[in-house]
Amino acid sequence: MPCMLLGLALLGGWTLHQLCHWNIFRVTELRLEGAHTLSEGQVLGLGGLEQGLNLVTLNTRRIERQIATHPWVAGVQVKRQWPSGVLVELHEYVPFALLNQVHPGGGSQLSYIDYDGHVIAEVPEGGGLDYPVINGAGPDDIADGRLVTGGAAERALQILHLAARGNALLPLQSVSEVYIGTKKDFTLYLAEHPFPIHFGRDHLEHKFNELLHVLKQLYDSGDIGRTTVLEMGYGDDVNKMLCRSAQSK
Repeated sequence: MPCMLLGLALLGGWTLHQLCHWNIFRVTELRLEGAHTLSEGQVLGLGGLEQGLNLVTLNTRRIERQIATHPWVAGVQVKRQWPSGVLVELHEYVPFALLNQVHPGGGSQLSYIDYDGHVIAEVPEGGGLDYPVINGAGPDDIADGRLVTGGAAERALQILHLAARGNALLPLQSVSEVYIGTKKDFTLYLAEHPFPIHFGRDHLEHKFNELLHVLKQLYDSGDIGRTTVLEMGYGDDVNKMLCRSAQSK
């Protein structure tokens, strides 16, 4: 029995050695699916993938770990496609908004964040800026690469989630900025209208729904162009709204 096992091991080793030298298993086709931000060259370069590698000895797990080091990669799977192909299935983070984080010593850092509050990567020079901005986030708003649950920046993101529900009066693309004040209160700015919309700190969904009613009235009456400020709840009463116009004294 020991001799038989030794013989099988030697036969298996010899077979593997032969397979590693067969040209039919040399990689001739590399395919990438799911890439939107990263280029094919970036992904294949990270994984060390190139034509001529042997498909039999390809370490797919190691290649996946290498590709996953890129900040835009949310998930990756490398698959052998016999006899000579490799498929890389990539899942990238999708930017939902921009986060402007203010540093205590001065200066700020602008980063992409996704819908769930994951901080993807810093915005490079010339990077896309066509997203709403959460402005005024502090160092205590981020931990382990994502917005802290219940923190000011995460709650500002909730306002953007409300806008993303698709109401025609206030769609996400109409939001320019959610500003976090020094008292952790929120001010919403629209892209087409310069007046601030003050939300305070609490009852954000209720105030957002009331804002939709107020905006409809302003659009219907034609007063939207004369509005200078909206207060969504004041005097400790969430149901009190204040609308000032340029004609107000």
